[in-house]
Amino acid sequence: MNIGKSIKQIRTENNMSQEDFAEIFFVTRQTVSNWENGKSYPDLNTIVKISDIFGVSIDRLLREDKEMVNEISEKTAVGIKWNRIRRTIFIVISVMIICLLITFSVYGVIWVSRKNSLEKNFSQNISSLGFSESPERFYTMKDNNITYILPHQEMPSFWDFSTDFHAKYLDCHYHTESYDFNVRISGDMYSLDIKDNDSGQDYYLKLGETGNILSAHNLPDFIEKVYYDNSDLIRDISENGIIIYNIVY
Repeated sequence: MNIGKSIKQIRTENNMSQEDFAEIFFVTRQTVSNWENGKSYPDLNTIVKISDIFGVSIDRLLREDKEMVNEISEKTAVGIKWNRIRRTIFIVISVMIICLLITFSVYGVIWVSRKNSLEKNFSQNISSLGFSESPERFYTMKDNNITYILPHQEMPSFWDFSTDFHAKYLDCHYHTESYDFNVRISGDMYSLDIKDNDSGQDYYLKLGETGNILSAHNLPDFIEKVYYDNSDLIRDISENGIIIYNIVY
């Protein structure tokens, strides 16, 4: 006897119509009809409910229905496989989330510590050198007609994923009646801006550590002469600027 016949026998023995039987298991009358005619099978949960409600062993329901048993076995095997896959995916995702949380926690501790250290050291260093803050939030210090200028420095935000100031530089400015000289020191990069006060034109030169010219594009002869006439001054500005830069940063 297949499961369809077993269901029909159980229903008739209990004087139930297909509609009555369908209501118990929250399906349609047509579904019950399909079960009884072997057009479809109830799922495993429904089979268990039929067994519990009517006191019929699952063995009796399935014993002679090899096709149904095979189908349930296949579904069960597939279900077990997908459960394993879902469990593996869940474990992998959980591990990834835990690793991310640990990484962010460690980075957060490093970022806070680095922020406090950088900003405190910067403030103490510029104070010890005699820098004062301008209304534009720059820091300036004058020494022998040279004005040293530093930007206001704050640690980048947590989400910038940086543990150092974005723009670390020092401008060393010297003014004459005809020209303004500005040596910029940024790490191991040095540049010189010579401004012609008569024309307002700026000329940029890339310098070496000792103030020597490394490169200059379209540099007029008269500006080159201005540079060489003031090369000792520019070298002194560069050397003093490097000392100040290294103290500040």
